[in-house]
Amino acid sequence: MNGETPPLRILHLASFAGNIGDLANHAGARRMIRNRLGLTLEFTDLEIREFYWKQRSFDDDFVEYANSFDLLIIGGGNYFELWVDNSATGTSIDITPERLDRLTVPTAFFALGVDTGQGYTAQSAQRFSDFMATVLARRNMFVCVRNDGSHLALREVLGAETASHVPIMPDGGFFVDNGSTPRDRTESGRIGINIAGDMLERRFNRSLSAEGFLQELADALRELLDTQPNLDVELIPHIWRDTALIAQLLPMLPDPYLRRRIAVGRLEPSETGLPSFLQSYRNFDLVLGMRFHANVCPIGMGVPARGLLNYPQVQRLYEELDLQDRLIDVRNAGFGKHLVESVIADLADLPNLRRACAERASRLHVQAEATLTSLDVWLKNILD
Repeated sequence: MNGETPPLRILHLASFAGNIGDLANHAGARRMIRNRLGLTLEFTDLEIREFYWKQRSFDDDFVEYANSFDLLIIGGGNYFELWVDNSATGTSIDITPERLDRLTVPTAFFALGVDTGQGYTAQSAQRFSDFMATVLARRNMFVCVRNDGSHLALREVLGAETASHVPIMPDGGFFVDNGSTPRDRTESGRIGINIAGDMLERRFNRSLSAEGFLQELADALRELLDTQPNLDVELIPHIWRDTALIAQLLPMLPDPYLRRRIAVGRLEPSETGLPSFLQSYRNFDLVLGMRFHANVCPIGMGVPARGLLNYPQVQRLYEELDLQDRLIDVRNAGFGKHLVESVIADLADLPNLRRACAERASRLHVQAEATLTSLDVWLKNILD
């Protein structure tokens, strides 16, 4: 035996299949955790969608399996979504109090989103309150929430006193790019646009339908390409449903632009697809993002972004970053004029915008280090 310390065996319960933004989140979070803990970590992935698909459940087998590891990490992800009224916890983590008691493995509920955007009932709020009281009282459990308005949601649902005991951990997608810098501006501007193809009935529930949004977006893109002859556009899917919406958009755009100046990004939502996904974001001068990670990833890289707002989570993210003036509300007719004016102004001011992104990224690193220090202290106390 050489006396080397064995690796810390971690069961990581999260989303690993089908959403490239989730993979960026985990890659960045794992890098930050490794750097802070200073340990050799051995991760075993457990796909949370298998629980949604009823292929697994939070049953005795899950508890026994989790207890065979040195550490259980649940997250990051939007798993404290409080519309799950039939869950024992009011969230996607549907584990009964009895089984939670039998979960002896040190457990970190890590950078989770507390999502009230789809509503919640008195029952789900009470179950979540009971669950959080247990987690906060348990020596072998740690919880932090991500910087998407989740702390405000905790205050709303649980009260300020309980929320004050839960630190904020910025999403791992901010840290997935290890210190690289975006490319220098050239004569040919390039913008990336992500439009989300899921939850359409929730995203487009005001004056604009999804079809109306696409038509106004197409008109805005046509105007941009007409007035900015050196501009190119890439449409960036994060999940397969995004490609369905992109397919609806493309026929609304002029054929000469489709052939020469508009690209559709590759979707390979797996670890092998992550490097090319990140490289595409590095190469943009500006990103317009509807999805959460379509805003997180570029900002973390120092690439200016604007949020296409039609879900509360993106608004709350920009509010936490003190960048709410960079939101474009696409829920009502007339947003296209704001979009065109914003893109033209941003392309003319990229050096200042990049400096602002770098300043936000620096703040986020400080916030993350503080929470990771708490995680480190907690884990060492448990393992000693």
